[in-house]
Amino acid sequence: MTAYSDARLKTDVATIAGALELVRQMRGVRYQRLDTGAAGIGVIAQELRAVTPELVAENPEGLLSVAYGNLVGVLIEAVKELAAKVETLEPRS
Repeated sequence: MTAYSDARLKTDVATIAGALELVRQMRGVRYQRLDTGAAGIGVIAQELRAVTPELVAENPEGLLSVAYGNLVGVLIEAVKELAAKVETLEPRS
């Protein structure tokens, strides 16, 4: 599965600031779907919308869905923030 991500399709591009704090506000969950009984892992759209509304869409019936692929940008920047913190804590040789 792919999504258009070409720079030519974007404007007002800015690096995600405070990504680690955004991730801290998110909650990963295990769940069982009411309609199918299938087990899953993910997030709750209502909770995620409070943190990153750009990742949540609402259909005409009011059901929410999550653009999980777009969550990668937040996670990438959070990992980079963590890496910078680790680098400051590692002893220099």
